[in-house]
Order: sequence, then structure tokens, then C-alpha cells
Amino acid sequence: YIQVGKYEFAIELCKRTLSNNKSSAKAWEQLGAIMEKEQAYRDAADHYEQAWNYMNQSAPSVGYKLAFNYLKAKRYVEAVDVCHKVLAQFPEYPKIRKDILEKARGGLRP
Repeated sequence: YIQVGKYEFAIELCKRTLSNNKSSAKAWEQLGAIMEKEQAYRDAADHYEQAWNYMNQSAPSVGYKLAFNYLKAKRYVEAVDVCHKVLAQFPEYPKIRKDILEKARGGLRP
């Protein structure tokens, strides 16, 4: 449903899943993807943060999406923190250093 742009229906399915299983990282991740597509970066970051935590901060792709949405929401410190956690576990994870970490650090500087 997300791919064809039926976000309301996809959101409803995710919420139904979460009402039965609050720790469904995939549902949280899908909600984050929907919010990101709607350019609601703060909400997307909140949903990706839930997914990241329920995955025990061990999924680099979710960490990347979380850091990206923190960056877009101008939450630079959190973006840098997540980048460091991803890079600590996956030192060769592609693009996160250049795409997010350097930009977030640049946002911190006056």
C-alpha cells in the first residue's frame, strides 16, 4: 500500500499491528517510511527511533534512516550519535559518514 501511495490504509494496518504487538519493529519502520515520504521528518524520526530501539540498535539500515531523519529535522546531535553507533558496529557501512555524519557536524558549527 505504501508503494502505491495509499498511506492512510498502510498507517491503519501498522497501527492495528502495533495494537497487538507494540514491539513490532517492522511496523514502526513502515510508519517511519510513510512519514518520511510525507516529509514529516520529526514524526518519521520518532517512528524510526522506536524501530531502532526494538531492533536493539543493531540494524544499520534503520540507523541510517533514523540519522537521516534527525538530520532533516535539524536534530544534529542525535544524528551524530546514531551515526557513531552504526559505525561502531558496521565500520564500512556505505555513505553514512559522508551523507549524514559530515552534514550533521556541519550543522552543529556556527
